[in-house]
Amino acid sequence: MNVSERLEQYLARRGLAWTPVDIAPVTNLDEAIRASGQAADFAVATVLIDVSGLLMVVHRAGNPPSLAQLRKFTGRPLQQLEPLQAASFFDDCHPGFIPPVGAAWDLDVLVDEDIYSARQVCFTSGSEQVLIQMAGEEFQRALDNARRMDFTGNEAGNGGDDEADATPTLNKVADRLKGLTRLPPMPALAGRMAELAQDPEQHGDELANLVGIDPGLAAQVLRYARSGLFGQTRQNGSLAEAIELLGADRLAHVARGAAGVRSFRVARDGALGINSLWRHSLYCAFMCRALAERLELDQDMAYLCGLLHNFGLLLIAWLYPSEFRELQALREINPESDMRSLEREVFGSGEGGDTVPMGHATLGGLLYRLWQLPEPVIKAAGLHQSPDYQGADEDYVRMVLLANGLLKKRGIGDELSPDDIPALTDALGLGSVALEEVQQEISSLSADLDALIIPLEP
Repeated sequence: MNVSERLEQYLARRGLAWTPVDIAPVTNLDEAIRASGQAADFAVATVLIDVSGLLMVVHRAGNPPSLAQLRKFTGRPLQQLEPLQAASFFDDCHPGFIPPVGAAWDLDVLVDEDIYSARQVCFTSGSEQVLIQMAGEEFQRALDNARRMDFTGNEAGNGGDDEADATPTLNKVADRLKGLTRLPPMPALAGRMAELAQDPEQHGDELANLVGIDPGLAAQVLRYARSGLFGQTRQNGSLAEAIELLGADRLAHVARGAAGVRSFRVARDGALGINSLWRHSLYCAFMCRALAERLELDQDMAYLCGLLHNFGLLLIAWLYPSEFRELQALREINPESDMRSLEREVFGSGEGGDTVPMGHATLGGLLYRLWQLPEPVIKAAGLHQSPDYQGADEDYVRMVLLANGLLKKRGIGDELSPDDIPALTDALGLGSVALEEVQQEISSLSADLDALIIPLEP
């Protein structure tokens, strides 16, 4: 593989001088560092992720930052991405060979102060057989607008190996997610989807409509449309555009696969059972769409945010079944407790150096981030327990929060903690008349929505 195209274009735009250094092909970055002959001045990138996006940390080889330091400095629940996980974000780089120039990918960058003392810097070009050498001053120009941090006193491994082994980490979660090639469909629809798949040309419209009320299948269709498997992609498109891209035949294949999925079943009954989960998802989706109509926001995107925001609960049930059963039991006996506190009781706070601040919001948001779903969907999933969030796509997060608060009054949903509905409506600029219209619209749809849930089989 040659030098990363995005890196080369960025260096050219900035007018930065650099020298390519050919080496024998290597299999990992450590081998490249040894081949450089200047390990002391080799700059590397550590890429981290949370619901807000990616963060690149630039430092000397052998002086990695600790997660505890980074979380404290940034105030973000960051997790490190392994090379294979990062590959989809750096598709013009050989896996594991990420250049420490985050601006080429429009990333936020945090730099160790120590790197600025180097008179000459060497780093990977994104290729397993080409390195880049730059004068220290030129490399500093490549890092313009990056934030600085002193990594002195790094306490890597803080928290202890025993704690890391006992608590879920992003790597452990990712390992389990490797087997999750199909997402749990809504069982009541699976049989009908299989029937429609027999003649997709005649029943294409009905099949597409069914996709729109199945969170698992909707997420899978979006993932397929963004995968590039079919020659073109819809990176930020709606569900309707994704369905159009796939076409009836491919959609039928997805439906056939969904109809056969039985291994990810969740208990039907209970506060966190599949019946309650699907009911909550559908009601939230339709309420968010109604809110978006009044707020003149993207109705399809709002619908998708409401539909998929709680999907992390399904993932917890599949990845950690015993913990999910414990969470289910705690919900039954503590109906007035909020989900976040119950999840912390089951999974811990996630404050250790390696641990994931586990909860269904975090897990859902991280998965959607890894899948590169639309930003509003990622934010709605990862932050729907964060009423104080302000930032990109905040209105979509607030719509989900408001919908959950309104649905709670109807006895729908898992979030039983108090909501400040007036504060949310004020933040959205939603008047009392419009709010009443939304609630009346949902009331008129309730019989139809409930009918989609009642036929679920055990």
